[in-house]
Amino acid sequence: MKQLKRRIQCAKDYLLSSGIARKSVLAMVALTVSAGEMMAASKGAAGFTKATQEVSSYQTPVSNLMKAIAAVIVLVGAFNVYFKMRASVMVA
Repeated sequence: MKQLKRRIQCAKDYLLSSGIARKSVLAMVALTVSAGEMMAASKGAAGFTKATQEVSSYQTPVSNLMKAIAAVIVLVGAFNVYFKMRASVMVA
């Protein structure tokens, strides 16, 4: 049993001291970080897509509201012109 533990310890020490182990650990860290970045990017893209869809859903009501505001402004302007023309006809 002691020999087995000693051999495992020697193998572990050999792997940790070799360049392959360092490169493997570095590769695993890079893979983990890149996987996290991809997941974050996909969630961000999904968020932007959802926000775009929500804003697009407001397009028709906002358009109708703008048309209603424009109609009120046109009516007020038309009445102002009418009243000014009416007043100038009465003066003359």
